[in-house]
Amino acid sequence: MATAAQGPLSLLWGWLWSERFWLPENVSWADLEGPADGYGYPHGRHILSVFPLAAGIFFVRLLFERVQAILLPQPPK
Repeated sequence: MATAAQGPLSLLWGWLWSERFWLPENVSWADLEGPADGYGYPHGRHILSVFPLAAGIFFVRLLFERVQAILLPQPPK
């Protein structure tokens, strides 16, 4: 853990990412990297895949609202 001589921000950062704070006993951050067989735990960078997915859903919704939803309330001719 960080010491007070390193500054308050460093002390906070060290405490925030401390294994004692987040993980149970006998578990370390290295354990969360996952085994070598290809299976593992998600990483923080995996959250970045949400943004293109959200943008795609948003554009499909816009397309639906501007094209299909305008035609739905009109009676057939």
